[in-house]
Amino acid sequence: MEYILFAFLALLASSGNTIFNKLGANKASAITNAVLKSFFMVIACFFICLALGHVPTLYSLSKEQWLWLSLVGVLMAVDWLFYFLAIKRSHLEAFAPFCSAGTLFFANTLFIIFTYALVTNGGKSTNVALYFVGLALLLAALIYTVFNKKINPKAKTLWVIFALVSVIAFAFVLLIVKTKLSDLPSDVVSFHQTSILFVIMLITSLFTRSIKEVVTIKWKVLLFIFIGAVFNALMVVMKYTAFSYANSIPAIVNVIVGLDFVIVSLATVLFLKSKNKLQLLLIIILVSAGMILNTLAGLI
Repeated sequence: MEYILFAFLALLASSGNTIFNKLGANKASAITNAVLKSFFMVIACFFICLALGHVPTLYSLSKEQWLWLSLVGVLMAVDWLFYFLAIKRSHLEAFAPFCSAGTLFFANTLFIIFTYALVTNGGKSTNVALYFVGLALLLAALIYTVFNKKINPKAKTLWVIFALVSVIAFAFVLLIVKTKLSDLPSDVVSFHQTSILFVIMLITSLFTRSIKEVVTIKWKVLLFIFIGAVFNALMVVMKYTAFSYANSIPAIVNVIVGLDFVIVSLATVLFLKSKNKLQLLLIIILVSAGMILNTLAGLI
């Protein structure tokens, strides 16, 4: 059950990533955030590969592995661009539970379609029922977050669309990593996908002329983006490591890492003086119940 330890480490890193993403998102455009963060992540992932002795593996990949890594890099570019567009138009106590519930719902939906026997422990009828009830609760949390006027900002429709595109793209990334790239070291996968992501975002910034903002950004904002990038690199490596275990159950990994929204939600209440405590509590209950049922479906 070592994969559960890596999933919890990914949870801690993911919480830091979300908080520092929000601190930097309000001070720079979505593309600038993505360019700088992906650049810092490439460096962080390379040093992780260096520390683990996986640098030689970076260049000894098959054509099929390069193909899947390229697809993951493109999906990550879509995820990141729309992630920053969404978080810039939302606020943390709405965005964190929405992304958590959305990622879990879409990722677990894909996993039950493509890895049915794994996530339902052989396809037992009771487990299948638990899994679908869990998905229904996650969907309920997702809908409640969207339509709860006390939580959502005015520009609701736009950020929700952007966030949906982001979480769906990331759900496909998780599926590909688990089913097609689990034989590669997680830090190698992280390095290549982030490198491809950085190239895509750099080209995008050149076409949109956002590159001017990159070179004029303030050091404080740059620090927030850098810290967020380090947390993100650690989260991706730890999460992919959890997925790489042959006996790892994707729904359980997603559930553990998805708990980051609880930490972020508590942070908004304690430090950002949130006034929506009851609404956040209901969302936490719905998502947590969905998580527990999806987990039980793969265990009992």
